[in-house]
Amino acid sequence: MKSVIVIMILVGVYLFYPTYDLLVKDSLFDETFTLQGSQFLTADRCRKAAMAKKLRYFHCAGSSIWGDLLSTYGSYQPEKRYSDPELFKEDRS
Repeated sequence: MKSVIVIMILVGVYLFYPTYDLLVKDSLFDETFTLQGSQFLTADRCRKAAMAKKLRYFHCAGSSIWGDLLSTYGSYQPEKRYSDPELFKEDRS
């Protein structure tokens, strides 16, 4: 019984724990982001990777497996998902 509870907790963490993708713009006025790195476990590691590469215009976008499965993204592949700027816009309401 204890092992079933542990397995359920691990599955829940796997589904809901966010990972971060490092998105980069070439210039301040550029509309499109390109995927530079993915699957960072924390936002801090994502930012450190951007600083190590000396990137100026970057964004660490978080997502979880649960959110990817039930979201309105056009694709589950990050390269295609971030190629359309309309799909990337965050809802700030």
